[in-house]
Amino acid sequence: MKNRIGETYYNKRNEKYTIIEQESSMIVTIKFDDESILENVFYNNVKKGEIKNPYFKTVYGVGFIGVGRHLSSVKGTTTKAYTTWVNMLRRCYYEKTQNIFPTYKGVITCEEWHNFQNFAEWYEENYAEAFFIDKDIICKDCRIYSPETCCFVPNEINMLFVKSNSTRGKYLIGVHKIKNRYVSQLNKNGEVIFLGSFITEVEAFQVYKTAKELWIKEVADKWQGKITEECYQAMYKYEVEITD
Repeated sequence: MKNRIGETYYNKRNEKYTIIEQESSMIVTIKFDDESILENVFYNNVKKGEIKNPYFKTVYGVGFIGVGRHLSSVKGTTTKAYTTWVNMLRRCYYEKTQNIFPTYKGVITCEEWHNFQNFAEWYEENYAEAFFIDKDIICKDCRIYSPETCCFVPNEINMLFVKSNSTRGKYLIGVHKIKNRYVSQLNKNGEVIFLGSFITEVEAFQVYKTAKELWIKEVADKWQGKITEECYQAMYKYEVEITD
């Protein structure tokens, strides 16, 4: 068996790798310049430059596929886990997205989830059909996507916690002013519910706060058993604050 150890090649991305171990004439272990190691690869593929570094950060400068069973696509169709992962990283690390949605500025993804394999494992264990990933329920105003802060919820719950500073106006959340009165109202699934008009802005906010927290509990009860217990409990404890 010819000794292949020490042979160096470049792949089509011009990444350099070196054979460091040899199982047989056809099976070798290679090491990239970034110290990443791949075991049990075919020598012919190594020689042709067809080996990709699974730890190369191809997604917004932070995300990489990693080594494992989770695939980015199956039979030419992008997997839901991969699409969710890329969209999450786009919110955190793509400047154009943050310019459109400024609330994502400063939001990050935990290092564990920079590796697609880790995220996909969590996704597989927690995903429910037509649910969306949310980071602001378990951990209010959270600035990080992580296994500890995220859960999957239906769109009805997801929309409960969406904030838009650009459309809210200059008054406290749930409040706007008409002449010399402060009006409190709640938007429930597109239906605007009038809660009353008040002399002070704080009074109007307090009524909105009570109504919104009650509604969050009602929606939590509706989805109990379909969302995680942790998410359900977080919704029951959720408090609307005057600084929201």
